[in-house]
Amino acid sequence: LGWIYRRQGKLTEAVEAFNKAIELNPQNDRAYAELGWIYRKQGKLTEAVEALNKAIELNPQNDWAYSELGWIYSEQGKLTEAVETLNKAIEFNPQNDRTYGRLAVVYSNMGEYVLYKEFKKKAEQLRERFYRLITINNYRRCKQILSRRKVRWICVQYPLRGIGPLKKIFEGDEDGVYFVDNEEIFRGVVRREGYSEYFTDMFGGDFGHCTKKGNRLLAENIANVILKEIFGK
Repeated sequence: LGWIYRRQGKLTEAVEAFNKAIELNPQNDRAYAELGWIYRKQGKLTEAVEALNKAIELNPQNDWAYSELGWIYSEQGKLTEAVETLNKAIEFNPQNDRTYGRLAVVYSNMGEYVLYKEFKKKAEQLRERFYRLITINNYRRCKQILSRRKVRWICVQYPLRGIGPLKKIFEGDEDGVYFVDNEEIFRGVVRREGYSEYFTDMFGGDFGHCTKKGNRLLAENIANVILKEIFGK
């Protein structure tokens, strides 16, 4: 129930539900980790750290709690602690692409671009491996429908993610598809101005929902691709 409330954005109700779960089962490390996520979302970083550390105390292999804690350290500017904690998350779950993505962002903020590229590549490899077949089929089916109707398609990659995995879906059938790469443009502004200027959270692992400033940059980048590729301007 707490998870459903969280998904609905009813964070107060979610906190109450997770606290009830803990009351019924004080060993519920997952409930503590969920509380940590919510507190971070609410800007209550002290409470978030306490809840996540409690989750780790109850379950020293809770990789999700380590990953969330590492990102809080990153938001606080404690980049060394962030790296150590995120690497701990990877130690317990080496298949979590979100944690690799978070580490890539932290290394980028530290100016460690070799390590940034290394962990970004690993995150992308994991995402390609776990692409759901239904997602691939839906993309290709849309392409077939649009091609029959002679409609050109603008495919937009998430901010901070590479365009490669998206292009791979259309390999051999790219005609009529125009790709918008949001990796370099977002990485540049995040490095200069900070992550929180352009994102409100990090739900995607290495990116999140955009702020007004982030949405404007996203829209401008898409518009520029349309003007260049379709109108030749």
